[in-house]
Amino acid sequence: MNVEGSAGGHADLGQRQPLVLVVEDDAVIRQVVTEVLDDRGFRIAAASNGSEALDRLDTELPDLLVLDLLMPVMHGWAFMENYFTKTNGAQIPIVVLSVNPVLPRSYDRFGVRRCLGKPFQVNDLVEAVEGALGGMAA
Repeated sequence: MNVEGSAGGHADLGQRQPLVLVVEDDAVIRQVVTEVLDDRGFRIAAASNGSEALDRLDTELPDLLVLDLLMPVMHGWAFMENYFTKTNGAQIPIVVLSVNPVLPRSYDRFGVRRCLGKPFQVNDLVEAVEGALGGMAA
């Protein structure tokens, strides 16, 4: 599995595959999401909570976030608020995974493109990620 750990930043996507940061506290779901996206050619970084994800933003900004909402340490809502501040309002597309996938429209300002309920279908996840990335898909 191609799990990222390198420093860098946004580069020309013509030179590399999109980087997806998977933020999910459930190790099994995190593993499934990373394997599915890795199999489709995406570069993957992973974090088990919002605090770890914020730390990852210090080394490289992902092209997309797959974000759980209910996590220990720092939940998804707090992560969105903090990342938005930390990145000066960067619009990193977000695909939310949650047992309750209904978010207020105000979360659109953070870059939420799609909300998928848990459990989710793998094809729905791939479609959501590729759709959120638009022309940048792997």
